[in-house]
Amino acid sequence: MASIEKLYGTHEQYKEFRSWCYENKKEALPYFYAWDTDDKFQHVICLLPEEIDMWLLENCPIEWVTNQIKEQYGLPT
Repeated sequence: MASIEKLYGTHEQYKEFRSWCYENKKEALPYFYAWDTDDKFQHVICLLPEEIDMWLLENCPIEWVTNQIKEQYGLPT
């Protein structure tokens, strides 16, 4: 199972996505990086395996997440 690229976002996006994963896809949680800042810049959120990326494309309602995954795989956004 190969990993692709990292997901990037702000602290608010990190909290939104991690919270959604906690409720819907706990298998993704070990792939999240520790977040030690609350600035407004984008940082790496996580590096997910391809299997989880594909699951997210089908199930995650968070558009910025699915758009980044589509971009990484060269899919239309």
